[in-house]
Amino acid sequence: MLLSPILLISAGHLTARVFSSVVGAWAWIPLQLVYWSGMIAVLYSVNGMSTIFAAYTRSSGWRSWSSGILIGLIPWPILLLHLNLLHSPLLIVCWLALALINPFIEESYWRGLFGEVTSQWPAWAALLYPTLFFAAAHPLQWGVFSAGSRNWQMVAALMIMGIVWSATYRQTRSLCSNTFSHMLVDLGNMSVWVFLNLYTPPTHH
Repeated sequence: MLLSPILLISAGHLTARVFSSVVGAWAWIPLQLVYWSGMIAVLYSVNGMSTIFAAYTRSSGWRSWSSGILIGLIPWPILLLHLNLLHSPLLIVCWLALALINPFIEESYWRGLFGEVTSQWPAWAALLYPTLFFAAAHPLQWGVFSAGSRNWQMVAALMIMGIVWSATYRQTRSLCSNTFSHMLVDLGNMSVWVFLNLYTPPTHH
């Protein structure tokens, strides 16, 4: 199970390579489906779904909700400054669907499952192990066809968010505030436009 991120990312990278040669940046859709399916398959294979369901019934506490909302709002200036890009109904539907579905699956796998598996590890190792893979998954998969997904600042932001979300789960054993925070991030970072190279975050050196 601990090596599942390597298999997951490898499968995603191959999917991105194959489909981007056919449909270009729209390869993000088959990639997303393979990525989600892989995480769900791992959760089922280790009988982790009951643990995940339980994690959605526990309260996160007001401190976790407060920090989660603050983290979630970090990328919102991107959205607010580029509202002019929201003119395609198809892209808006894809964006909203991604923001509603993706956080549940990613938080269940990266924070819920790994939070349980590493619960007896030293805190630094338990936080870093899944977070390094979580952050690397984006440039190694979506970065195949999306320039914005290879942005080092985006990877750094993913590291920070991943550590905060992992720490929150370690403290609360709840995925509620994490998932809501992740939804805010996926809305604010305009992920679909980034995947399609319709918006590329600026890189500051």
